[in-house]
Amino acid sequence: MKTMYVIENTATGKYYRKLGVEAHQYTDIRYATPFSKWKKAKQKADILHAAISPIGEQINFEVKQHKFYVLKNRNDKGYMNQASYSAPKDKAIMFASEEDAKREAIDLATAMARVGVELSFKVEEL
Repeated sequence: MKTMYVIENTATGKYYRKLGVEAHQYTDIRYATPFSKWKKAKQKADILHAAISPIGEQINFEVKQHKFYVLKNRNDKGYMNQASYSAPKDKAIMFASEEDAKREAIDLATAMARVGVELSFKVEEL
């Protein structure tokens, strides 16, 4: 099991999501950008805090541990996207909740069955 971290904006209860080099947004936990190292998440949280402190905003950012899940196929490969059902697990799409991962596994299996392809995944916690 791999520990992952997210950054919470404590004023809004929303989570940091990286969109680009300098672009980001605050969103639901399902779309939060996970960090594999606490130190890296803490550094980013400190940068976010320093960027808004000069404008007088009293917003704090807290680094929190969070469980993420991936879908694995029978060959122990992860689901990456509609075109790749067998990516390395570290490239697989991560789901913020086990329920989201299970729902996606069912939806994928159902969609593929309609075109005659048998596909199944199991949910694994990172």
